[in-house]
Amino acid sequence: MNTNEERMESALATQIKVELAERDLTQTDLAELVGVGRPAMNRYMRGKASMPMPTFFKVAEALSLSPAVLMDRVVARASKED
Repeated sequence: MNTNEERMESALATQIKVELAERDLTQTDLAELVGVGRPAMNRYMRGKASMPMPTFFKVAEALSLSPAVLMDRVVARASKED
């Protein structure tokens, strides 16, 4: 991956997958909780589309995390992947 944006999006997708696994949820479950279609959530999770900030906030809420905590976990993961 070349750019910081790409590293962060990859780390976000990975961290969301970890959070889902810990909660025994699927991407489909998350999409329903957030109010987006499963195809859109799948694009975000595969890095084919950038997740809009309002969706990020809803994802954090659906995972019972504050946006700051979720972002801290993403940043920590991205720094490990460097």
